[in-house]
Amino acid sequence: MDTTDQGFHQEALVPLSSETHAGEDVAIFARGPKAHLFHGVQEQNYIFHVMKDALGL
Repeated sequence: MDTTDQGFHQEALVPLSSETHAGEDVAIFARGPKAHLFHGVQEQNYIFHVMKDALGL
């Protein structure tokens, strides 16, 4: 399976009639405290935890 192929479609466990949250990578940029923790491709939950930590929550 070539996930870099332009025609690649991510399989879904639950078929839906409309789009929800897609699984493609999204660019994220950061500057300031803890910005060094944002690098490369990361899982969504990692981004949440780094933002939470940077905000002191």
